[in-house]
Amino acid sequence: MMGNNKPGNGKIRIRVTREILEKLNSILHEFLPSIYSYNNLIKGEKYYLKPVHIVSRKLPSGSTVKYYYYGRYWYKIEKNNKNIKWIYLGKEKPSPSLPDPPENPLEGLVVKKIDDGNMVELVIASEELFRKLYDKFFQR
Repeated sequence: MMGNNKPGNGKIRIRVTREILEKLNSILHEFLPSIYSYNNLIKGEKYYLKPVHIVSRKLPSGSTVKYYYYGRYWYKIEKNNKNIKWIYLGKEKPSPSLPDPPENPLEGLVVKKIDDGNMVELVIASEELFRKLYDKFFQR
């Protein structure tokens, strides 16, 4: 792991090889059943909780960069004439009547992946999350 930290913003930036994505996916897959159960529990309210938000951007070079934001992202689902409309509501639970959602073990992590390189950048929101991820990645 190579550090690439910018002082003062409180975030930890690390450039790593893409193999780390497999480890992140395994952590996320352990967590997904609790998200599926939660979404099944609240589906009558027409809300949906996503654990990852993905944004793609085209670079001037022609490459594509993808940002993976890990957290708890709330949507309202509207159905009309066989169409489904997803309305982004934010990161906060939209109704106090909803049960508390499960914790996302990757919440606060952003992965920046450029399609033509072998490196990805991890932007980790806190030292606490960094320590949790470090322990998961390097536990023997």
